[in-house]
Amino acid sequence: MELFDNQNRVSVEGVQYSNDGTVTLNLSDKRKLKLSLEKWSELGQPLNKTLSDKEQKVLEQESCSTLIRNKMLSLLARREHSAEELRRKLKQSSSISKTADFSDLLERCILEMQEKGFQSDDRFVRQYVESKLVNKSHGPLKILAGLFNRGIPREQANLVLNELVDQGLWVKKSIECLEKIQKKGKTLTPQTSSQKLYQKGFTWETIEKAVEIFHGMENFPDE
Repeated sequence: MELFDNQNRVSVEGVQYSNDGTVTLNLSDKRKLKLSLEKWSELGQPLNKTLSDKEQKVLEQESCSTLIRNKMLSLLARREHSAEELRRKLKQSSSISKTADFSDLLERCILEMQEKGFQSDDRFVRQYVESKLVNKSHGPLKILAGLFNRGIPREQANLVLNELVDQGLWVKKSIECLEKIQKKGKTLTPQTSSQKLYQKGFTWETIEKAVEIFHGMENFPDE
């Protein structure tokens, strides 16, 4: 029995320090675990010490957290992400998501990103809305749908949208949308103009005003 216990004892035999603030632990059972230097210090740096099952689990969880954290930072370095986008993309990473306690570790890392200011849903909403206003002829309903699909509550999305855009700008954007369509050689009637703007996600109030101005109409015709 003693021989069996000795064979199954696990310890940290070596530590490699990296410039990115992480350490790689070489365990006696040939596993390699990557942790943040901060966490390794908090754990007391148990080098050449037999690890209990609890200590091994903690190291495994911290190693998984480091993988999650690094993946999040890589995604956030490319562009702003909503918290829900990060959840979805990390869950698609099969090498990480199969780890025990993955969901709890994922939420912990998201909270950490938010506390450090690396991730913010409010900042994401603002950037998302601004990018759609600049690059796309999207109305408010289509923008709201896009935000909702990315896990942003409708109340929060509406709050930012109303802060950044007023009715006058939506009318201007809708008229610009019709002008772009017309430049492509397509004939627009009041009815087809309304349909095009509806498909782009503009409200009926905006559509009425834009079509009236674009077609030089005094009143929007009844069907």
